[in-house]
Amino acid sequence: MKKAALLSLFAILMTLAGIVQHNYDAAINYQEEKNIFVTLPTGETLKILSFGFQNLTADMLFIWSIQFYSAYHVTNRFDYIENIFNVITDLQPQYLEPYLVGSWIMALEAKDIPMAIRLLDKGSRNMPDEWVFDHEAAFYAYKELKDYDLAEKYFKLASEKPNAPDYLKRRWAHMIYLKDDLASAYNLWVEIAKNAKTRMEQDSAKNHLYQIKMELDQRLIRERTQLFKKQHNRFPYDLQELLAKKYIAEIPRDFKGNAYQYDNKTGKISARKSFKWKKF
Repeated sequence: MKKAALLSLFAILMTLAGIVQHNYDAAINYQEEKNIFVTLPTGETLKILSFGFQNLTADMLFIWSIQFYSAYHVTNRFDYIENIFNVITDLQPQYLEPYLVGSWIMALEAKDIPMAIRLLDKGSRNMPDEWVFDHEAAFYAYKELKDYDLAEKYFKLASEKPNAPDYLKRRWAHMIYLKDDLASAYNLWVEIAKNAKTRMEQDSAKNHLYQIKMELDQRLIRERTQLFKKQHNRFPYDLQELLAKKYIAEIPRDFKGNAYQYDNKTGKISARKSFKWKKF
């Protein structure tokens, strides 16, 4: 009888607690936009306070950070992002995921590409054999900043890391091409073609060599025909005339050895095909 009374009392108390919680929840808008303040001890301090469990502490903070950056009603959450992910990666410098996830949030949500690259640089310093950090930084520099110099630098770094996939060197070469350094791009594609492991890789390299050689030859012929026109008040009738009058040392041909098409109205040459590579 006494046990039944206690169970009844417990049930009544739980019901009352449920009613109170329901009324409280109804009165509070948990998703209302608001600002909050977040502060964390430094990574060095947390190492001491974790009593040797710094990896576990880093894990817990990382899980919390994912939940925190999913709280879109917190309007000033990006004010703390760099500090939060620096603390996590100070606690566990070889913890790869916080560098990547943190940089994704910084770049894609906070729209702060330099901050994302700073975090990736930190990852690269702490894990110097890991290519993924430089690759991610290169992608942000290329896609978001349109900074081909910076993208080329990072793709080069990534391609030189141990176990880096072969496509990174191709992306490095493509950045050099986008920078308009055609001679350097051509030389690197020659190297890529020599080391190609598959037919697809070799075909890709040859297509790039075809396109780049055509652009190099176009520049040369345009420069020479412009000079010819300045001196003769017309473009040469054909490339043979340009050769005969010693404006060029030889008549250029495309990468496959075919003759270019010459337009004596514009003084320009064109190849049988042309590739358009302005994006991956």
